[in-house]
Amino acid sequence: MLWQINSFPKCRYHTFLSHCQEDRAGLVLPVYQRLQTLGIRSFIDVEDYYYGRDSRSALRNGLLDSRHTIFFITDAMLSNSRGWCVLELAFAEVIELNFAIRGGQLLNQFLPLFLVDQSDPRLPRSVWQLVRDRGQFSDIGGRIDPVEWCSRKILDFLHREQDFSNKVSNLAINDELLKVDLDRTAGLSQRVTRFQPIRLRRPNTAP
Repeated sequence: MLWQINSFPKCRYHTFLSHCQEDRAGLVLPVYQRLQTLGIRSFIDVEDYYYGRDSRSALRNGLLDSRHTIFFITDAMLSNSRGWCVLELAFAEVIELNFAIRGGQLLNQFLPLFLVDQSDPRLPRSVWQLVRDRGQFSDIGGRIDPVEWCSRKILDFLHREQDFSNKVSNLAINDELLKVDLDRTAGLSQRVTRFQPIRLRRPNTAP
């Protein structure tokens, strides 16, 4: 196995923002800043990179400290068929394997956001083809602001996952088999039943 997870730490971030360097200034940093205003804590390499450790360990730690991973699949991403983002996808998939039980999935680890045309001929030749059914495609031919679109999709995804964690938490109260599954890895129960690092408010929700 690429990576064996022995324990899950408490999440420090809601999301890990996986992206190409070419998209950082014009897309990912503005999304990062927009998410901050919404109370969403995100890991981004220019702010949170673990200096002093080898790159693979740093990436694994960043992903493991984040509840979810967001992939920005852009023209630049498809032009770089190899690189850190591909490795980050592999790590995210390993993490998600730990959330699979007999009854289904306890948590959806990642969300791919496609800012390319669905008919782009590079997609079927890329690793992103394997996760396209789990992603969202932007109407790149329309007038949608990509920063606003990405921010909204991420927020919607996080709210769905927060609701999902509430259901898992309620099930775990009386389901002995589920408790056994959750106890197999240290910190797993905390990861799937508590929406960390902080819960998100619904829009227009009173304090």
